[in-house]
Amino acid sequence: MMRTSTEPAASNTPSECVQSHEQVPQPVPERGEASSDRTEDARPQYLTGWKLWTLLAGLWIALFLSTLETTIVSTSLVSITNFLDGFMIRDWIVTAYLITYTGFLTIYAKLSDILGRKTMLITGIILFTVFSAVCGASNNIHSLIISRAFQGMGASGIYAMIMVIAPGLVPPEKFGKLMSLVSTVFILASLLGPILGGVINDKKDQSWRWVFLLNIPGGVLSLIAVIICLPSTTHLSTSHHLMATHLRSKFSRKSLMRIDYVGMALLLTFSVLLVFSLEEGGTRYSWNSGIVIGTLVIAVITGIGFASWEVFIDKKKRVCEPVFPPGLVKERLTAAILLTAFFTGFPFTAIVVNIPQRAQAVSGLSPLGAGITLLPLLLASPVATAFSGFLTGSMKIPPFYLIITGTLIQLVGIGLTCSLPTNSTDISRSQYGFQVLIGAGFGLGLTSLLIFARAVVSEDHIGVMMGGMTQIRTLGGTISLAIW
Repeated sequence: MMRTSTEPAASNTPSECVQSHEQVPQPVPERGEASSDRTEDARPQYLTGWKLWTLLAGLWIALFLSTLETTIVSTSLVSITNFLDGFMIRDWIVTAYLITYTGFLTIYAKLSDILGRKTMLITGIILFTVFSAVCGASNNIHSLIISRAFQGMGASGIYAMIMVIAPGLVPPEKFGKLMSLVSTVFILASLLGPILGGVINDKKDQSWRWVFLLNIPGGVLSLIAVIICLPSTTHLSTSHHLMATHLRSKFSRKSLMRIDYVGMALLLTFSVLLVFSLEEGGTRYSWNSGIVIGTLVIAVITGIGFASWEVFIDKKKRVCEPVFPPGLVKERLTAAILLTAFFTGFPFTAIVVNIPQRAQAVSGLSPLGAGITLLPLLLASPVATAFSGFLTGSMKIPPFYLIITGTLIQLVGIGLTCSLPTNSTDISRSQYGFQVLIGAGFGLGLTSLLIFARAVVSEDHIGVMMGGMTQIRTLGGTISLAIW
């Protein structure tokens, strides 16, 4: 936990991470701190009416489109690589997106504490929309992969910031319903992604470009809604500061010194090299090649270095704040939440991406037919998600029990799926029943996990916890996709 400003200050020697971050003035507009004249019992003011609904619609669109990009490409890879002649590196069209999507989740959450949540959300939407257009205009496989990486960086900001902003949008008693809505968006995007990809790619020539271009109008509408309706402070109160003062306080030297540049660099290096080594090992390079071993070793070293650095600057109480506070990992409940998030996301991405590919390459189905093979899993998930929100919100069932139940159901479904024969070109009917179990377990546990995290983590750390939980869940899915 961070110390308060009443604790004794240490030396103010200039350095990248100088002592006593407690003395650094917090940027007033974006940090959401209570002003000195605000009473202790003052309650945050929540948006209501048309502004709330317009903002929710804008956030819904942005989240839907950014999540859609993780699945819509799964039934588009064959068409894209046939046109751009890059079949051997086709998986990098998905992996490049997921690497940056994964690597920046916690970083966005932490930067929002320093530079402002609205600022970081707008940044994410702009990056996602601009590079969606660049992806759609790409004429070779390598430029597409690079553009997908930047697109994933923007999508990471959208998801991370919605998770950070969500607790301040509604009163605590309505948070479960809001998280249920957020989870439903995620599942709906997973449902429609493969099908939309199949519909788009059923046509010939360059129709695959619309997989990316369809994000542009939605991104613009979402950006307008956020600019107009989302106030600058965490507590959604009206800011009376002039724009110049607002920007100066946000990007002042003292504010920028609070950013943990070393920790961010280590975290990104770890995420990128880990996925690279797992993706390329056994495909383009053998597992005993110097490139695979070298990148894997560096990934492990930077991962350990990141953890050590975060502990060091947290203990020394430096100006730069840890990207992810080590104290969260020491707590038994929060550590369990992070592990559960990792193993919940681990099988989901690999299944959603690889089942449609196998249906096309092995069973000879069309892109649309391949997308339909995922319907049992993707229909069961939103039903279970809505049911989970009902149980925790209306029935007052503790989310802990739903997490355990969902995890067990998903585990059984995955185990049964692994028992299916792999030497047949026909699609087993049993597969559809197993998908229902996997989807139900995933949908039941995901919403409950978000609600549980909100209940056990303090207000000061809820932002980075939401970002960290999302990052480790996505990292699990990315690693499983690379291993597959």
